[in-house]
Amino acid sequence: MKYNNIPIIGILTTALCLSSIQTQAFDLFEEDRGKPPPPPPPPPITAAKQQAQLPNPFQLRQQKKPRKTQKSRKPLPPQKDFFLRGTSRIGDKRMVVLKGPDNKEFIQRFKNNTRTEIKHEIHKGYYLINVEAREIKIEYPAESPCRKSNEEKGLLCSETDEGKTATLSLKQRKALPAPKPPKKAKTKQRAKDKRAKLREQFKGFKKKVIKDEDVPPGMRVVRTPFGDRLVPKKK
Repeated sequence: MKYNNIPIIGILTTALCLSSIQTQAFDLFEEDRGKPPPPPPPPPITAAKQQAQLPNPFQLRQQKKPRKTQKSRKPLPPQKDFFLRGTSRIGDKRMVVLKGPDNKEFIQRFKNNTRTEIKHEIHKGYYLINVEAREIKIEYPAESPCRKSNEEKGLLCSETDEGKTATLSLKQRKALPAPKPPKKAKTKQRAKDKRAKLREQFKGFKKKVIKDEDVPPGMRVVRTPFGDRLVPKKK
């Protein structure tokens, strides 16, 4: 009886194992449960297809928009400078003597000690903004800033404001050298030549001498190095 039940027990054991395997494979809470299977991977790209997908460089050049060329800046006009020739102060009134770009000197008043336009016939847009003893400060036009200093003439462009202003100062001029005294030998020779020239001019000249007894009444004698002459007496 025992030996007859062995096949039945084996069959039941196999069925239980299969059911446990199916139970483990089946998950009631699986996220992808009921969804269609994922699509198969795409076929590999061949060399011909890859070459066909490469961009055409000629088409890219045509599609690129031309870049806008940047407008070149206009060159700055040539720098025109004023130079200081003198300063004056009477009470609270101040004035300066300037030399313009045309080498003409003129007087400029510093009105109310505030920013004052420099009145020049040709060059406009310059302003006098400060006046001190032997030094002033001027403002240049915006379109023509001070770019190059001239220390020999007392012009110093400001670096802090990119040449918007400049300082003008008086420069002491070197004293003129004293003239060299003429040599004595040359002086004596010149005097000698001058006397010889006079003698040559008056070589045939005879000095006229009028004696007192030869003076007529009402006349008088005037004696000169070149001779005597008669003049009427004063009444």
